[in-house]
Formats: sequence, C-alpha cells, structure tokens
Amino acid sequence: MAIDKYLEPYKKWGTKYSLWPIHLVTACCGVEMAHTWNPTYDAERLGSLPWHAPRQTNLILVEGTITFKMARVLRYIWEQMSDPKYVIAMGSCAAEGGIFWNSYHVVPVSKIIPIDAYAIGCPPTPEAVIQMIRIVQRKIETGEARANVKPKTIDLTKIFTPSPTKQPAPNPPHRITPNPHVPVCQEKKVEWPFGYELISNQLMPTLKESAKRIVVTDINRICINTEPGKLRDAALSLSKLGFDHVKSVNVIDVPHENKFYVEYWVSSYSKKELMPVLVSLTTEVPRDNPRVPSLIDIWPSADYMEREMYDFFGVWFEGNPWMGRNFLLDPDTPVKFPLRKDVPVVREFYIVDREFPGLPVAPPQPKPAAAPQKPAQAPAQPKPAQQAPQPQSGQPQEKPAEGKQETGGSTG
Repeated sequence: MAIDKYLEPYKKWGTKYSLWPIHLVTACCGVEMAHTWNPTYDAERLGSLPWHAPRQTNLILVEGTITFKMARVLRYIWEQMSDPKYVIAMGSCAAEGGIFWNSYHVVPVSKIIPIDAYAIGCPPTPEAVIQMIRIVQRKIETGEARANVKPKTIDLTKIFTPSPTKQPAPNPPHRITPNPHVPVCQEKKVEWPFGYELISNQLMPTLKESAKRIVVTDINRICINTEPGKLRDAALSLSKLGFDHVKSVNVIDVPHENKFYVEYWVSSYSKKELMPVLVSLTTEVPRDNPRVPSLIDIWPSADYMEREMYDFFGVWFEGNPWMGRNFLLDPDTPVKFPLRKDVPVVREFYIVDREFPGLPVAPPQPKPAAAPQKPAQAPAQPKPAQQAPQPQSGQPQEKPAEGKQETGGSTG
C-alpha cells in the first residue's frame, strides 16, 4: 500500500501527458479538430496525440450530431477504449443537439456515454479544444474538471433595456407541437419580375381550367395547386410550355388532417429562360385512399420517384406498372410504408435505459433457491420395495399408489 501511495502522483502525471484522442466525426467540427493539432496550434506539445485505433486510445472527441443510429457506433468505440478513459463533447451538436435540438432522430451524447468536458461553439475554436484538453488533464490530476479562468459576471440590465421579442428562442427541453402547420404553396413577395410575368402571361391563361392556385413562393420558385383529377391536365399544360422533366416527386404526410400532399417538382432543359425556374405541381389526397394519376407518360423521369413514394408512403400512382410491388424495400420487410408518421420509430433500447449506459454495472446477484415446500396433505411416497419394512401381523397391507398398476397376478 505504501508503494502505491508514493506511485500515485507519477501515475497521474504519466496519464495526464499521455492522452491519445480518437475522434468520431459526424459534422463540420472535424475541421476544427484537425486545425487544433496542426503546426499553428500544435496541441501535441500538451501531451496529446490523435490516434486511429480505439483500443489504443484513452480520450474520444465527439464532433457533431449523434443520431440514434450513430449512437450504437459511439457506444461500441467508447467501450473498446482503454481505462481510464475520458470524453470531450465538441460543439453544440454533441452537447445538446445544436440546431437539431428538436429533431426526433437526435440524442445528446450525455445519454450514451459520460462527458468530462464540453467545447461549446458552432464550431468551437482550436483554442476552446485546447482548453478542454487542459480541463481533462486537470481532472486526471485533481479529480475535478475545473477551468483555469472564471468569467466575469456583468448585469446587462444596467447597460441597456432589452426589447421584448415576438417569439422566444428555442430551449432544448421543449419540442415541436404534435400537430404543426404544414405550409404548402405559401405565397411570398419577392423581387422577381420574370416570375410574375410568367404567371400572368403564360401559366394563368394555360392552366386556368386545371389549377386552383398559382403563386410565387420564392425567387425562381412557383407553386401550382390542383385537384387530383386535374393533375394530368395541369402536367400536360406545363409540358407544352417547355417544362420537360421532373426533378423530384415528394409526399408530405399530414396525419392530423388525414391527407397527403403529393408534389412534382418540374423544370426545363429545352428553354434557357426556364432553366432556373422550379415549379411545384401539388395536390392533396386522403390518407385512407391515396391515389393520383401517374405522370410517367408525360415526364418519364418521374417513374423512379413514383415507385419510391409508393414504397415509402403507399401512394398509388394509377398507370405506373410498378404499383403493388416493392422497389427499394426488401419484399419480405415487415414494415409497410415506413415513412408514414404513424409508423413507430424503433430506437435502440440500451441508449437511454439509464443515465450512462456505457458505465459498468454490477451484474444482478442470483437469488437463493427457495426450499421446496411440502404439500399440506400430500400422501407419503412409498419407499423402494427392497427398503420397505414388512407389515406386522394384524395390520392391513399398504395399497399401491394411484397411477401405478400391479404387474404380478393375484396370490393364491
């Protein structure tokens, strides 16, 4: 014990200046991480050298957003690292999801592995990453993750009076409303004279019988709303005007209104003035019977994407010969139309089953086997024949147990 007591400071000193960080990059923070160890900042002089193999590292920098799918990868890497091991969450996304804080697929790193230091920023500067390395080293030495500077507190209300905002800034515990408004074909006033002339002189006269609404949604963006039964007529009119191909086919699920929005984004390769313009041809269909006419005979480029939308949402494009068959999904997949919002998102159970799932947990102790209880009025089991005592004279012989048959004949 005395030797360990004297060697402890040297062990801490050796670990402090022998950090081998591995980095898990999912977003732009990886660029700043590389900047931290380049010749300008030279973080290696602090006793840290990036390494590539988890089993030979004791520090991990989590850089970027971690989704539920990537959480498994992070967990595996962390569990392979040598003990004692440390974690730096680099950037706002790794800390609390960053700009994706209210997304259904994002999980904070602290729900997967324990974090020792946070490098805040989007992205953080190399100086901030170096500061986090120093904090980890200080934790190794003293057992406490403590910064070497203390920010000065300033009461801003004495300097200026803040003006009230119309909408408060997002706060991570809050989530989006369960029934959000889905803006489709939302008009926007922009400086785009060509677009307004295109609507007035060409689109309105040509689509007056088939379009319910034609509006400018942004520069080089036009939305045309129509009925499902008039979708083909609107598509034929756009094709005659020079919109010769489909760039994308989308389906927007609005379950709280029991409908789908089906969008065809079309443009032109043949007319130079129409090349920058994207037109969204939109219609609504009920979720319980989502059927629209296929447009592959007008725009063959829509074929591939109509198959996708049937696979993912179950929208039936009448006239497309691929309907009723899987295109991208496995034919034996148990999930039908997986991008519908009423399909539950399957998440890994081990990610949030406790505060730090990666920490070792003592296995449950086996319960002692309970002694078998004897039945209250169970009949005594007969002993083997060779050990059974002989009945005394004057006492009746014991009858055979129920369920057993005598093999010998009667004695006479």
